[in-house]
Amino acid sequence: MNTSSDIWFSFARSVSVLFLVLALLIFVFYLIKKVSMAKGVRGGQGFIKVLSVHHLSPKEKLVLLNVLGETLLIGVTPSQISKISSLEHEIDLSEGSTGQAFTFSDFLTQKLGSPFKGRAGDGSGNEEK
Repeated sequence: MNTSSDIWFSFARSVSVLFLVLALLIFVFYLIKKVSMAKGVRGGQGFIKVLSVHHLSPKEKLVLLNVLGETLLIGVTPSQISKISSLEHEIDLSEGSTGQAFTFSDFLTQKLGSPFKGRAGDGSGNEEK
């Protein structure tokens, strides 16, 4: 019997079984991911909903969340997440009477008013000297 050919045959069989097991493992992980996303596991039971996101810079943003019926405004940076405000009443983010979608800047303008109105450099022509 030729032991050299038996060793190569055993090696090829071991490598092919290894690739088969790895392919099966990757396929099972893929199926688990697809099934969990389809059933909504990724977002829990809908307890946390992202209502709007406003990017301030490439790494900083404001996020408007609805958590168990409470509306929160949080700031997200690379180093921390901070609660900025908690809103008591529900926010209707549906389309307004104009037919245009409600945007984050519309929400901020509604809540804060127009903080830049009449200030120097805002292009309104009401510059103070």
